[in-house]
Amino acid sequence: MENINYADTTFVFLATILVMMMTPALSLFYGGMVRKKNVLSTTMHSYAAIAIVSIQWLLFGYSFVFGGDSKFFGDLSFTLLNGVGFTPIDYAPTIPHQLFMMFQMAFAIITPALISGSIAERMKFPAFLAFILLWTTFVYDPIAHWIWGNGGWIRELGALDFAGGSVIHISSGISALVAAIYLGKRKNHDSVKPHNIPMTMIGAGLLLFGWFGFNAGSALAINDIALDAFITTNTAAATAGISWMICEWIIHKKPTALGFVSGIVAGLVSITPGAGFVSPVSALAIGFIGGIVCFYGVSVLKKKFDYDDALDAFGCHGIGGIWGGIATGIFASSSINPAIEGGLVDGSASLLIAEVVSILAVLAYAGIMSYLLLKLISKFMPMRVSAEEEEIGLDYALHGETAYGSLAVALSDTNYSNTAASVVPGELRTAFQKLQERTFGSNDQELAFANVSLEDLKKSVVVEYQASGATTGGQDAQTKITKIEIITNESKFEGLKKALNSIGITGMTVFDVFGYGMQKGHSTYYRGVETEADLLPKIRVEVVVSTVPVQEVVDAARKALYTGNIGDGKIFIYNVENVIRVSTGDEGKKALEYPNE
Repeated sequence: MENINYADTTFVFLATILVMMMTPALSLFYGGMVRKKNVLSTTMHSYAAIAIVSIQWLLFGYSFVFGGDSKFFGDLSFTLLNGVGFTPIDYAPTIPHQLFMMFQMAFAIITPALISGSIAERMKFPAFLAFILLWTTFVYDPIAHWIWGNGGWIRELGALDFAGGSVIHISSGISALVAAIYLGKRKNHDSVKPHNIPMTMIGAGLLLFGWFGFNAGSALAINDIALDAFITTNTAAATAGISWMICEWIIHKKPTALGFVSGIVAGLVSITPGAGFVSPVSALAIGFIGGIVCFYGVSVLKKKFDYDDALDAFGCHGIGGIWGGIATGIFASSSINPAIEGGLVDGSASLLIAEVVSILAVLAYAGIMSYLLLKLISKFMPMRVSAEEEEIGLDYALHGETAYGSLAVALSDTNYSNTAASVVPGELRTAFQKLQERTFGSNDQELAFANVSLEDLKKSVVVEYQASGATTGGQDAQTKITKIEIITNESKFEGLKKALNSIGITGMTVFDVFGYGMQKGHSTYYRGVETEADLLPKIRVEVVVSTVPVQEVVDAARKALYTGNIGDGKIFIYNVENVIRVSTGDEGKKALEYPNE
């Protein structure tokens, strides 16, 4: 075709591949920041977005954005890719129409995937699938048409968005905030820690390199604008990483790896709307300020307003996108891109005003529509996982899988007996299967605590005595050294730790283990093939006591762990012959005391 420039085509083709790579990269970035029991469900959000949006885009999404020239919504002229062939169109006159469609599809895919960071670890997967489809159709497509489509009202207003500051980051950021508030907080969300920071850093690195295709590719040709976007993108990412690190260094006295890569992402978001409109020197300021404002959003704003934006989708993308839009109105220059009227640096305030109007319109529309869509979906299906599913972990509860193989296995004989009762293996299997089907309201666990009897505690949190002699009371208990081993779900640790601290136990050892036994007989699937579920992730907490009565420890642990369900945990009690402190050589009870006592 005589109108096609094959250098431009090759460039945009490579840029499209880079942008497509960003969604799997996002799955790594998000996946490393959640607990290990939720890593698969978190990565599934990103891959589901690839599948759902790819189909939606082919059927009607692309047409809704780039078809026609109305002010508010595209038409059906490109439905089912009708008329989308090799011949270029006015949006990208030097590359095939099909390639332009695919490049824009990569943007449409990653946008709802960004939202998933706010609702990680607590949203039902079917509800998320429905939300992706509806949100892309009724939020992303209209906003993209307003800003990028022929005749779109924000485009006609004169606002600029080079690569998606408003279309992608502000729309997804405010929607993420609405979804996080709508779903409510995770249990013990303040104590959640990333399970694999190297995984997050790999994801951040892939996002960084993919972003060069994101921003530079938005020039849709290999020219001076593309190269300016390439340089400004790298510059803003670098300065934002440094400014976030400086904030951490000043406030927390240490720069963290997670904070540094979060700053890089903040800088990438901040430069996106103005990448092809601003100079590299301006990018220094945009990135540096972007790192600071996003750090504030994540570390101060979220705490002040007490919402659970799990992976800071609003803090990084929403706030970074807002700052980037404002910065475009300030720093955009016609000397960099002659096709535009400059901003404040060129002596005009009209672009800044248009940018603010665009930002406010996107915030209002995306926020309201997201709430209405969530409300609509909740009428037809549950939005949030049950208390048990959240505790077990969404990987196993929703997808029947666990992310990691076992390094240690906590074996449990289903034929054990204890002082309170004997348990029949078949009853355990039935109870476990019923557990998978049950759903609790938000207050059921607290109600279970209020009504629990001692006999119920003994049945739910099983105690096995592996020691000879009396270890639970009497004068001898004060002179014995006893090890208490507690196996339970990872989510119970914070409550257990507080309960033990309250009775004077501040030292404990914690292991990652995998439980085998109660769940035996329950089926799972490996690539569609039914297999027996053997292992579930657990933790093992060990404490050694000599002066605190063992029964007091047992009672405190039972109360902290009890929900009334199979899987609350087990407690094992062992006699200890001796304890030796390596640093001092102290033995017995003295070895358990602090050296200065």
